[in-house]
Amino acid sequence: MNQLTALIAFLFNIYVFCPYGANAQTVEKPECSNFSKPLLTGSKILSITSQEMRNVSETAMVGIDHFTITGLNFCDVNVTYMHPEIGDKILVRIWLPLDNWNGRFRAMGGSGWIAGIPSGMSLAAATAQGYATATSDGGNLGIFPLGTLSEDNVYSKPGEINYGKLANFASRSPHELAIIGKTITENYYGTAPHHSYWDGCSNGGRQGYVLAQKYPTDFDGILATAPGLYWPNFMLGLGWARLLQESSGHFPSPCEFKSFQDASIKACDELDGVSDGIISDISSCEFDPYTLVGTTVDCDGRDITISNETAAIVTKTREGPRSMDGRQLFDGYDYGIPYDGITGAEAPELFTKAWIRHFLKKDPGFNCSTLNVQEFSEFFGPSYLEYGGIIGAENPDLSAFRDHGGKLLTWHGMADELLMINNTIRYRKQVESTMGGNALVNDFYKLFFPPGVGHCGGGYGPVPKGEFDALVSWVEEGNPPDTLSGTYQDINAVNATRNICSWPLVAKYDGKGNHSSADSYTCKEAYN
Repeated sequence: MNQLTALIAFLFNIYVFCPYGANAQTVEKPECSNFSKPLLTGSKILSITSQEMRNVSETAMVGIDHFTITGLNFCDVNVTYMHPEIGDKILVRIWLPLDNWNGRFRAMGGSGWIAGIPSGMSLAAATAQGYATATSDGGNLGIFPLGTLSEDNVYSKPGEINYGKLANFASRSPHELAIIGKTITENYYGTAPHHSYWDGCSNGGRQGYVLAQKYPTDFDGILATAPGLYWPNFMLGLGWARLLQESSGHFPSPCEFKSFQDASIKACDELDGVSDGIISDISSCEFDPYTLVGTTVDCDGRDITISNETAAIVTKTREGPRSMDGRQLFDGYDYGIPYDGITGAEAPELFTKAWIRHFLKKDPGFNCSTLNVQEFSEFFGPSYLEYGGIIGAENPDLSAFRDHGGKLLTWHGMADELLMINNTIRYRKQVESTMGGNALVNDFYKLFFPPGVGHCGGGYGPVPKGEFDALVSWVEEGNPPDTLSGTYQDINAVNATRNICSWPLVAKYDGKGNHSSADSYTCKEAYN
């Protein structure tokens, strides 16, 4: 996945899987009009507009794939509201199937700086499956479709953060989306949805965790993929590799970084007992980037010799941000990832530098490109102290969500080029420490790490399919998913399947079967 594709995936991944559109509800034909105002504490409903839409064609996005859905029939409801003390304006959009409602409500999360995408891109696929589907723009902290920050919404006045609008983006708008969406759904069909679900990746995954932590009764099931947890310091960690280049003045070419990805896969591929071009046993991978020093790489017809400086950047990217005295400040990126997303200019500019410029320095003109390692490392403490409680999504006590009967399902690709899997593992371990260990936590919170899979999809490994089906079955039928099914093309371009085991178990090859078939793998505690 190239840098631009990775960035688009980070901004606009919307996860809408599953054929759980069956069992449509039989209700009297409702009218797409005259909706009552939802009750929201501290807010004012500005308008509710609605229109019946028939035979609509929309481009939907699932993971990093686009496809067209035709023949959509739905009631399109737009609710605009504000919080008077903030001076904001938020749009919630709800699509209500005219004929095949399955009795469920499904809220779609956002990505990047966008709280949600109120268009067919995020709403069409789930609506086609029979869900009453909704999303919220959260007041537009980020500008769609570019995903850049809106300075008008970041600041209440020059040099002063609008914490109310940040709170909208961080947690309030997903909660209010649940209230508004379920109210409008009940208004329309005359009965409340029997189950409600959240569906999001990246920032949408972070939103899902916030809902489980702060608003545990809003949703019965939450699919939170590749979640942006510990947001204030993740924003900094994302820019570490770029900072290493800018502070040293050494900028390796993309093909040099690609040579390290390829070499790490070659070195660690067979640690799981299978030669398949995928690093599965990442914890045992002891690849040394300095082994490439002195080798030559063909970069578009130009021979480049790998230097110590380049190997140092790759090594430090794996280690993660550290202070000048060696203190670990945040998680690093495992070997096997595509480096484009974190070593190029776009993602660090859009996220890390925007975070420093606006939220830490509170100066739109601040030049981040002159920062050195010491100056950069000094941002981590203040970033956490000022914003951790607002947008961190790191409370490990999920007891209220558990007691509500909620189920949380997360998968996170091990070759995620933007969000570190160690971030997600760290949070899960904190939940286990708080709530009684792995077995008890697995009763309501399942975690999966598909090897070789990128941010919200893509990559070169088994991308999970049917995970939303698995969540619905878990919530409504009591069937906890021990594995997720993944599909991919193997190194021989053969269509392959692989089961992804519930963490911390791993899919171990039986040593004799077809390594491209899921039937040749079983879930074990370790690869050896």
